Amino acid sequence: MCDECFATFKELTNQELECSTVGCDGKWTWNRHAQLEAMKHAKDGKPVPPRGLCPKCREAMQAVEAKTMPCRFKGCKGTWTWSAKDQIASGGKQPPPRLCDECFNLLRPLKDDYIPCRIKDCVNSVLWTRYQQLEHIKSGKSLDNPPKRMCDECFKVFTSLKNEEKECKINGCKGTWTLTAYEQLEVIRNTPEGQEPEMPARMCKKCFDFYTEAKDIERPCMNKGCDNKWTWTRSMQLGAHIHGNSRPRERLCDECVKAFMDLKDEERPCSAQGCNGTWIYRVHEQIRNKCKLREEPKKRCPACQDFLANHQTEELTCESCGTAFKWSVHEQLDVHLGTSTKPKLCSDCVGKELDDKIPTQEMRFVNRPIIHIPSAGPWNSDEAIRNRPERMTQSRIDAIGDSQIKIICIGDELTLSQQDVAKAWPTLLENSLQERFKSKGILTVLNAAIKDSGIKQAINRFERDIKPFNPDLIVFSFAWNDAKITNLKTLDEEAQNTKLAEIATAIKDFAELCKNTPAKLLCWLPNPIYAQDCKEGRFDAEQFRTWAENQDKFFEKVLSTTRQACNKLGIVLVDASSMFKIEGEQTAKKWMASWYQHNEQGAKLIANWIEQAIVTNKLIDPEKFEDIPEPKPEPEPVEAEKTQAAKEPAEEPAVEESIPEPAAEPISEPVAEPIPEPVEEPTSEEQESQQ
Repeated sequence: MCDECFATFKELTNQELECSTVGCDGKWTWNRHAQLEAMKHAKDGKPVPPRGLCPKCREAMQAVEAKTMPCRFKGCKGTWTWSAKDQIASGGKQPPPRLCDECFNLLRPLKDDYIPCRIKDCVNSVLWTRYQQLEHIKSGKSLDNPPKRMCDECFKVFTSLKNEEKECKINGCKGTWTLTAYEQLEVIRNTPEGQEPEMPARMCKKCFDFYTEAKDIERPCMNKGCDNKWTWTRSMQLGAHIHGNSRPRERLCDECVKAFMDLKDEERPCSAQGCNGTWIYRVHEQIRNKCKLREEPKKRCPACQDFLANHQTEELTCESCGTAFKWSVHEQLDVHLGTSTKPKLCSDCVGKELDDKIPTQEMRFVNRPIIHIPSAGPWNSDEAIRNRPERMTQSRIDAIGDSQIKIICIGDELTLSQQDVAKAWPTLLENSLQERFKSKGILTVLNAAIKDSGIKQAINRFERDIKPFNPDLIVFSFAWNDAKITNLKTLDEEAQNTKLAEIATAIKDFAELCKNTPAKLLCWLPNPIYAQDCKEGRFDAEQFRTWAENQDKFFEKVLSTTRQACNKLGIVLVDASSMFKIEGEQTAKKWMASWYQHNEQGAKLIANWIEQAIVTNKLIDPEKFEDIPEPKPEPEPVEAEKTQAAKEPAEEPAVEESIPEPAAEPISEPVAEPIPEPVEEPTSEEQESQQ
């Protein structure tokens, strides 16, 4: 030793210390030399007594072997040695958790650090201990990319939150999505103090999957004179899908929208003779008519429409013979406007008055044919058409046999129309034509419709339900029944094309059969259908949705096939389907009693449109009205008669003043005027759809 250490050594004395073994009362000696070494290694010169064993424990240690123990760090495969001395000192307890040499060497240079809170815009920080850093390193990550953790304040708020179910953001969807507690925390921490947090709106899983799978589709502009296209976006497709619509509405391209931006609502004169009122020609009506290449419509002003809506046909009594006769609302409007006078005589008495003035014409008589309806034919092998049409009663057969003008309406349940025969459109058509031509009793419309019958079955029952009557006009429609879908499995693309080809061929064959009669043909396309509104068979929502989409698509294909066939054959066509949808889907559904059947108001519109087509296309020959000559203008009196009339006192009204005015000329707009209904302003969604 050096002198200094020796001097210190002489001052030290051996110390008796307690045994470090847990529960042992023995002593061991810490000699002066060991104390001197401890003093020289201590930084402050004050050595810490080591852990030692008493002689008894050292003797017991000889029988104990060192053990290899795993590293305390989870996932580490390193080990450390638990010596015999430490085992004796533990007093039989479990070995302490320790690091292996590798982990310990990694841990020594590390220091505790602070990392920012993981919540966006939070200014707090999180303590990242060196042991957490060691775990980060051992997992194969770099200290340059610390983990994302919450501060104590954010974590406290997070533990008070729970996941919430939110409604889908898509209007009309009943699905939900989960707003997690973490997402709620982010919104809360990013909301300025004093303001209410605004939670996000999202799609449910089904809507999101549809949106991600869908693709934008280019659609033609609704303007028939435009070749541009507009984009049916994924969002628009999703909205249509949620509401059960499988096809887009018609819409203008961007160029046409810009071209129509300068249009404004304009006033137009009332179409009623003698009226000085006006009606508003709305922008959306102008756009629709320009796009469809239609002429500007003629309409009555709101005052005239209100008059027609608030008045009903009255029954007047003839002042001459006392017979009751009808005074229509249109004739009442003419009187109200001052263009006519209230009639005092019935049509028979007016005829007699005219006969006194107009030279008697030789009446032509026609031999009434005897109607023979065959009992045997191909209809007997088809249960659906085996029986006669339910509205072809004997009284109606007798009526059409006594008529000069015979019209037969043949079709399916949409031609049967309403359950009440008087409210069905064929009955309304007969009444309107009789009133128009003043020919009650010589014009008959026979309803030969059979439920669930198609165009092929019409061919099979032609010899029974059409030919015997030798009609002047045949009004037919089978598009609804031919488009029905009853089995989804058979509706593949090939089956559709086959059926459409059969329908086109059947229409041609039907027209060829009709050439054996003097009849002219008129085909009417039925009202639109809304399969998604069907309330039957919804036990399987997915299957129902598929059926509804397929039904709507195939119905439109049948309508298109029928249009093409009629145009090719030169058959007059009344497109009731398009006329129903002219004011939009919301208005069209007001005229529907069910998802496929029109209501009473719809029946009136159909009768009105078919009547206009008959008159416009001259499908009825006026020469056939033999018993009642056509009204002729009053001949101008000769000069002598004028002088004589001037001398006679004006006590009695002139005969012509009691003659009822002729029926109003047919209106040109597609909506039936006898049933005026205010046109609803389109909603923002409808305006967007129309643009």
